[in-house]
Amino acid sequence: MTGKRGRPSAGEKAQRHERVVDVVVALLAAEGYGAVGFDRVSTEAQVAKRTLYADYGDRLGLVRAAVRRQHAYADEAWTAEADLRAASVSVVAHLLDDDAIAVHRALVGAAGADASLAAEFYEQGPGRAQRFLVAHLPPDAADRGDLLFAALLGEPHRRRLLGLAPAPTPAEVEAHVDRVLTALALGGAGETPPRA
Repeated sequence: MTGKRGRPSAGEKAQRHERVVDVVVALLAAEGYGAVGFDRVSTEAQVAKRTLYADYGDRLGLVRAAVRRQHAYADEAWTAEADLRAASVSVVAHLLDDDAIAVHRALVGAAGADASLAAEFYEQGPGRAQRFLVAHLPPDAADRGDLLFAALLGEPHRRRLLGLAPAPTPAEVEAHVDRVLTALALGGAGETPPRA
């Protein structure tokens, strides 16, 4: 086999990371947490096990990468400029998509038997989403972050987890966010309170 030698470029590392996360998400969705292991991920992502250990450390590191991708909105550059409505739309759209639902099902199913998995999933998932929303709330409403998160996900998320509803359309996401923001007196379409 002939190939390029030396350190991979940033672009190559990003592509490798995406392949790894794609495999982890697919394994979680199809077979559950028990299927996620370094041998399997290495083979399916075509990445050396040694590289996986260096990049992710352990199995929880692989899962962390998958969960963080479901919450990619928190890493995007625009987030500092986004208003509460845009931030809420992003959270709902990301967390009600098919991959996020599959990852959530798999990890909740396994979390009861693994306290470190439960803590990691909560920190990188729901906890991260709530911190993201709080950062977009006006100062006098910062104590409503958990309520906002619960209302945004609530029944639509439960129905998705149970397979009773398809992923919402962008228009359905926006309408739901507007209802929630209005109900919590946090604004709605075109009315989001200013941040400090």
